[in-house]
Amino acid sequence: MKFHPQSHEETPIARRVLALREEVFSGSPHLQGLSDAFLEARAAGYPAEARTAVVAVLRDQYAAQGLTEHQEAQLRVLAQPGAVTMTCGHQLVLGGGPLYVHSKIREVAALSAQWKVPARPVVSIFWMATEDHDVEEIRHISFGGKRYSMPLAYEGWATGCIPSEAVLPVIAAIEKDWGAHGAMAEQIHILKASYLPGETLADATRRMMAHWHPTVLCLDASDARLKALASDLWKDEIQHQRMFLAQNDAPWTAQGWKPPVDVKPSTLFLLEGGRRTRLDYLGSRKWQAGSLQMEEDALLARVETQPVTLSPNAILRPVYQECILPNVLYAGGAGEMEYWLQLIPYFQQRQMPAVRMHLRTSLEWWPSKSWRMWQKLAPHKLSYHSTISEVREAWLREEGAPDSGEQPVTDSIRALVEKEYGKYSDLERSVDAWLKRISREEGRMRERARRAVLRMQRERWEAFLAVKSTQFPGSVESGGAGTMQERTWTALDLAYQFGQLPFDAMEEGLITHLDLHDGMPFLWAWMLPESGE
Repeated sequence: MKFHPQSHEETPIARRVLALREEVFSGSPHLQGLSDAFLEARAAGYPAEARTAVVAVLRDQYAAQGLTEHQEAQLRVLAQPGAVTMTCGHQLVLGGGPLYVHSKIREVAALSAQWKVPARPVVSIFWMATEDHDVEEIRHISFGGKRYSMPLAYEGWATGCIPSEAVLPVIAAIEKDWGAHGAMAEQIHILKASYLPGETLADATRRMMAHWHPTVLCLDASDARLKALASDLWKDEIQHQRMFLAQNDAPWTAQGWKPPVDVKPSTLFLLEGGRRTRLDYLGSRKWQAGSLQMEEDALLARVETQPVTLSPNAILRPVYQECILPNVLYAGGAGEMEYWLQLIPYFQQRQMPAVRMHLRTSLEWWPSKSWRMWQKLAPHKLSYHSTISEVREAWLREEGAPDSGEQPVTDSIRALVEKEYGKYSDLERSVDAWLKRISREEGRMRERARRAVLRMQRERWEAFLAVKSTQFPGSVESGGAGTMQERTWTALDLAYQFGQLPFDAMEEGLITHLDLHDGMPFLWAWMLPESGE
């Protein structure tokens, strides 16, 4: 497949976060381009004991499955004093998650390849959100018009602790429906080889990613050794609630928006027995998690003796990441980037390194048939993001079809009827009912005329709906906008449509077209079939 950058200026993609970046945060060092000096300074300021701990944790976490050749090389260079990291992350969604998860993983791999030099290697890390407890968001995988779901039996669990056995019925159902399809059989085999009895969703995700992205290291940051590295962070939040006090909602409220996270005085959870419970600050140095109340001193003691039981919430998680990794860049989607922008005042107050906040590339994958249909539609100069209803109205106007909201015949008859019969007051109800019947009949006739026009446009409509069905799944069925393909398709869809997973071609395109020397530009690209232009 071929990587083709597109102009995103006239699209709805990431408009809100782009506006925030360009208007409010444009001068922030977090949005400046990368430089060798910044990477070198980040490596120099990273404690040797933290580097040793992270490398040891990663090696232990890969002990059961083993490292790929590339991962082993990555881990060896991460141990070097000059090495830095580039990171992305996501929840442990069944089957690896939607395509944008894979694209941001390959994006940090591409950027790492661009910026590495022998004296200062760059290692790409996928941060697994193992402590996230929103089970509903991760327990489904959709394919072929069907939704396959893990039983909702682990509500409140940190998802990284959920046993892999819970997913085996889902894989069996997918195999029953699609196992005979050649390319699908290979991906189903990967799923079966990843979700192993006796292991967890964290283990399964690490195994899957080794198949699909063999150069990237997956980190489960729930390890007690890593939590201990961030002891100053936990203490600061317990004693001073710094995240809460650092908040500045003005960039959002000035636009009439709400900030992405409504930050509370507590940004911590208690994690025990695989379950995650929100910690609430009650004031007067008192805290509560569920029915458990404790004094500040008891909570601080946990930092020293049981750091693994403390878990950051969504807004504190990126800070935890920056505390334990020599990180120079985080790549994420529009929603994630708003979280990170919200953190800028906090980072400034704590004088933390200005990690670069990179809005990930948005990608669309074009099956050959859909691309041929789009080429056929080229004379009509359609906007890629036009909805079915928008195109329908435009094409009807183009052919002079009657407007469904107008009723010229009824309006003309109304004037005649009122002139002829309006003087008879006792006929008012009869006249009104008569006009309503005429109005209904005209409405039906005008809709028949519009359908006649659409039948004349049948060939172009078939082409347009073929495009919408693959590029905006759900749009044809609903008649609405549908969902962007990268948010709906998974690795199974790529295998079904293309017979393989063209991740290498995507990464090569990213290496060629990304340039972060002068800023953090946003890229939108199409992956076209080899015959595409």
